[in-house]
Amino acid sequence: MRTGAWDSATEFPWEDIKNRWHHFWDTDKPVLVEKSPPNLIRAFEIQKVFRPAYFLAMIRDPYSFCEGRRRRHKGSHIRESAVFWATCAAYQRKNIEELDNVIRVRYEDFAEKPQETRQRLLSFTPELHDIDVEGSFQARSVRGRGQEKIQNFNREKLDRLSSSDIQTINEVLERNDDLMKLFGYEYVMPGVNQSLRHVRSTIAVNTQKVRDKCGRLWSPSRKQHHYKE
Repeated sequence: MRTGAWDSATEFPWEDIKNRWHHFWDTDKPVLVEKSPPNLIRAFEIQKVFRPAYFLAMIRDPYSFCEGRRRRHKGSHIRESAVFWATCAAYQRKNIEELDNVIRVRYEDFAEKPQETRQRLLSFTPELHDIDVEGSFQARSVRGRGQEKIQNFNREKLDRLSSSDIQTINEVLERNDDLMKLFGYEYVMPGVNQSLRHVRSTIAVNTQKVRDKCGRLWSPSRKQHHYKE
């Protein structure tokens, strides 16, 4: 499923995939989960094979999405990420409007109101009654890997975008204004304040990289090795 995952023209053998998933799933559990992001373009194929199927259609602020995708895909242009967000958002609109069983959740609503989102999820899928939204979890975020509580990282990610990045993203979003309105997102305007936040963020990120590098260079094991030499 990794070959052509984001190509809607790629055909997958869903009956075979279903058998393989059931081999690894604990089928004694009331809810079986598959959360690979490319499946958002294959929801209707999945609905035909898995019964009953329930879908959680998630979406995130486009600016934060673009920053994260560019950071993970080294060498990619910010415009590519903006176009990809619009493509995914268009698929999610179709999923929300046409799937049999679907609930829409924005990242921001979940991060800022986890208990309220939990109640919505329970109304949609009561079997998730023991879901925990208060604890800390091992997670990967803009800060790296570590124990984190559920929180909104959009501000930190937005600060990593330059005014030029914002302008480029807006050029794409303005051509997809219907999606911005549908999902309730507002435009961010480039300007002096954004530039200042970007400079401060860049300094902070680079300072942390230096600290991390120094920590690796001067770890006890490295010092011991140096003295032996």
